[in-house]
Amino acid sequence: MQVLEYYDSIAQFWDMDYADMEIARSVAAAVSVPRGGGYALDIGCGSGSMILDLLNYGACEIEGVDISGAMIEMARDKFYFDPRISVTQADFMELEQGGYDFAVGFNVYHHFLCPKSFIKKAHSLLRSGGRLTVAYGFGRKQTNQLIEVQPKGISRTLLPAAEEAAVWAKHFNVDILCDTDEMYLISGRALEA
Repeated sequence: MQVLEYYDSIAQFWDMDYADMEIARSVAAAVSVPRGGGYALDIGCGSGSMILDLLNYGACEIEGVDISGAMIEMARDKFYFDPRISVTQADFMELEQGGYDFAVGFNVYHHFLCPKSFIKKAHSLLRSGGRLTVAYGFGRKQTNQLIEVQPKGISRTLLPAAEEAAVWAKHFNVDILCDTDEMYLISGRALEA
């Protein structure tokens, strides 16, 4: 089963299953949105659960991308009225438009089986000094337990945050790490190319 098919199949339950992650989403938004706002890329935006947090912390414009058409339809239903928000069904690794001030991937980083490729792509889409944040609404141990029950081949196990951050070093100055039982987060600023 591919990532797209998996998330299309569970989309209708997504908001109920992950409704209790407000604190983690808020923290991810707080560390990501630059002072004065900015143009955001929500990687793997799903049903749009991160969008309100990004707006609340000052994002001026948000582009959400997700590979799942069912998830994108849910996000469109929530935000069709807001001209600051655009959601598109797309594969993040195939995006070409850049110029984002920051990018956030919430509960999605494990689906990029080659983290080096993900990091390189994120760097290419951000402005110099732009921030990339990946975060989870629970810790690495619980995330990895959930990954074990997902269909094979769509996810990889998360390493300790400090080890994952080492993969980022060529393209990002990682300055925020959190690897607790309650939350997993890595965030850093894009280095000049």
